Formats: sequence, structure tokens, C-alpha cells
Amino acid sequence: MVLPGSPVSSAASKVVPRDFDIVTTDGRTIKLSEYRGKVVVVDFWATWCPPCREEVPQLVRLAEQNRARGIEVIGLHIDDRGRSSPSAIKKFITQFDINYTVGMASDEMFTAYLGTEEDTIPQTLVFDRKGNAVAHFVGYDKSHARQLDEAVNLALAGS
Repeated sequence: MVLPGSPVSSAASKVVPRDFDIVTTDGRTIKLSEYRGKVVVVDFWATWCPPCREEVPQLVRLAEQNRARGIEVIGLHIDDRGRSSPSAIKKFITQFDINYTVGMASDEMFTAYLGTEEDTIPQTLVFDRKGNAVAHFVGYDKSHARQLDEAVNLALAGS
């Protein structure tokens, strides 16, 4: 069993699954493969998720403080069957001063990256510069902040 905010060790050294076209909230289409050579933090979240709201300020800080060091944070809003409208997502981005790319994750992408056993959000993955997953966090709690910072610093140092 994975405790909220705990890193999931099974993701360590896991290679990124199939590349997906991700439509961003600003109308672009990106692929995670475009970020090879950078440390990438991918966060699966939703506007109505309280732990997601707690985690966003840390992701904003990570993006701001580490962009020059080669880190990209990408928030992927899950397909929540219309529970969050595009305008609600944009309002959330503004409300939380999100300074990183936000895209929409399909169910297929969510399953490819995270499997079907655990659908808790947020789920946050840290990938090294080669595209290998070095950390996977399920949920968010106070200890998560330190562990996520450590995982990012480890990925940056190992590259």
C-alpha cells in the first residue's frame, strides 16, 4: 500500500511510456519527448482536488527556482468527465499563479503512466534528463514537499 505523499519506488528507472499529444490550456500541442535533456516533473491533478490545491504552490516554486537549471514542470489535468470546465481550469491557473505548462491528460495517458490500480490524485512523477522515472508520489501531505524537492535535486545532480 502506498501512503499519501510517499514515493513509489516501483517507478524508479521506469522508462516513459508511449508519447502522447497533449493539448495545453493555451492551445498548443506538446509531447513529453520534447523535454528530453531536461528534468521533468509531471503532475496529474484536478481543480476540485484539495491535495492538488496544496501541492500547486510547491510546483510553482520548483518551476520558478529551477527553470534555469533545466527543470520543466507540466501539470496534466485529468479527464474528470466535465466536472472542471475549461474556464474553471483557466481560473484555477490564474488563482494559483501557475507558471508552468498545463495540459489535458486523457484516460489512456493517465493509465499508461500510472496504471489502473491507484487512481488517487495528485500523482507526481519526476523524470531524469534521459526520460527515466526516478520518483513517483501518490497524494500530497506535508512530508511530500521535502521528498519532492529531494527527488528533483537528485535528478538534477545525476544529469
